[in-house]
Amino acid sequence: MQAIVRVCGHNNATYGPVPKDEQLFSVEFLEIAPTPITADRVVFLYLHGWIPSETPSLNIKSPDLGLINATLKLSSSAKFPDGSSDPSKSLTIPFKSTIFNNAAHLVIRDESGKQVDYMPTTGGDVLLDFDFRIPRIFLRTGEWTFQVDARLGDEGDTCLFAFESVQWLEGEKS
Repeated sequence: MQAIVRVCGHNNATYGPVPKDEQLFSVEFLEIAPTPITADRVVFLYLHGWIPSETPSLNIKSPDLGLINATLKLSSSAKFPDGSSDPSKSLTIPFKSTIFNNAAHLVIRDESGKQVDYMPTTGGDVLLDFDFRIPRIFLRTGEWTFQVDARLGDEGDTCLFAFESVQWLEGEKS
């Protein structure tokens, strides 16, 4: 059994399901505010890190455009006080700066802080800003597990980063 490794920063996230040493992206910190997450409040995730320069060739077609084939898988599952559970639900999307709706945004920034469409393949630091809101009215109270799994989109399905966070959330449904 592998040891649980916490992600640096103000959060309760751990590396997984892919072990930290098998992930390409080097994380300086992950900030999640508020921690713990609260329903009906905007949640901000701020990830800062880089792809190490000593990384072997990423073997992508257009490195100047960034990681245009990368994907981001967002998953959630829950255990409820009555012993029942909600099976895992997931959504896989292109990993690019996106406005999902007026309450959810993903912004990728290069080392200068400029917004870019895709994660850069070279250069220095990368910043990822993700904000969203979980409406209490649609939420069932319980222990929720959230997973994020970013993949390069190459032949080997290389993992950029993968994190998991377990949170107790209070909803209006029981």
